[in-house]
Amino acid sequence: MHEPEAQIRPEGPLCNVTIPVFNRPAATERTIRALAATSRETPFHITVVDNGSGPELVKTLLGLRAEGLIDHLFLLPRNMGVACAANVGWQLVPAPFYMKLDNDTAMVRRHWLRDLLALWRHGRACSNLGGAFNREMLRKTPGFLQTPQGELGLCVGNLPGQAVLVPQSVSEKLGFWNEEYGLYGGEDGDYGLRMQAAGLPQYYYLGPDYFENVRETDDARETYAARGIDKRRLHRELVIKDNLCMGRLFMNKLLYASGLRALAPMRRYAVDDVDAQGRVRLAERREYKEFQRDLAHVAAGLNARFRDYVMSYALDEDMTAELRQVLERHEQAAGTNKGQ
Repeated sequence: MHEPEAQIRPEGPLCNVTIPVFNRPAATERTIRALAATSRETPFHITVVDNGSGPELVKTLLGLRAEGLIDHLFLLPRNMGVACAANVGWQLVPAPFYMKLDNDTAMVRRHWLRDLLALWRHGRACSNLGGAFNREMLRKTPGFLQTPQGELGLCVGNLPGQAVLVPQSVSEKLGFWNEEYGLYGGEDGDYGLRMQAAGLPQYYYLGPDYFENVRETDDARETYAARGIDKRRLHRELVIKDNLCMGRLFMNKLLYASGLRALAPMRRYAVDDVDAQGRVRLAERREYKEFQRDLAHVAAGLNARFRDYVMSYALDEDMTAELRQVLERHEQAAGTNKGQ
């Protein structure tokens, strides 16, 4: 058990809860109101970063800020991606702990932050904490802990990003979310890869004990469909693309795991200004563009070799035997001539 990082900053909020928002007005409002209704005995601030939503939702957000339900509201000029929005909130409201909360995740536990910190203390101090979907997921990896504050599970991949808690000790080593993945990308998976490469543990708490998922409604489906966004395909192509090129997440996995790439990625956007209404002016960093240009040049050759590797794959003896059994059982083995 370790001592909480609460000792390092007694003044101000202990945790900055940043909610990136893009449309989905009903889910967004419910998420904010649910969080605002919880106890602030352990102090936190609610930071909302709007990613260029429609005017009606922006009006709603301004109203929630006027009600005192939003502590910090930042308005981006257009949809800059989840990672960018989450990073803007993270940067502009420093605190010993940071949580990225999805705008379809409603807190149901009144003392959620107090209880999460009490649970987190049973693990290593330099670690992240995220919500497992169910108890089976939490207990999947051997070594989970039964504590007086609940079960603390081990995550060996990446934590779900919907309500993930990151202490300052981690962000000082690994920095912010990686902004390379576009509008709906792999920033959660990328952070998990960096945690693994750094040798830092990731822990589960039981998500349903703390929050509930706001059901997908028509406004969510229409938001994606109207823009021609196929989220399943986007996530699939993080690993391998339809043309057999490496996805960005897979490439970064190789770079992190091999020790070639720094574990605190360069940010794509810099905050130039924030006006009195919370409108944020961003600029793409020149050094980021130069880095991506040079990396793309080398990646083209890497992808050509990767495609050759995939297409030259050969079955080993064990897999050949298993496949032969299936094919023979269904009279589809070579030489059976069973067509129609």
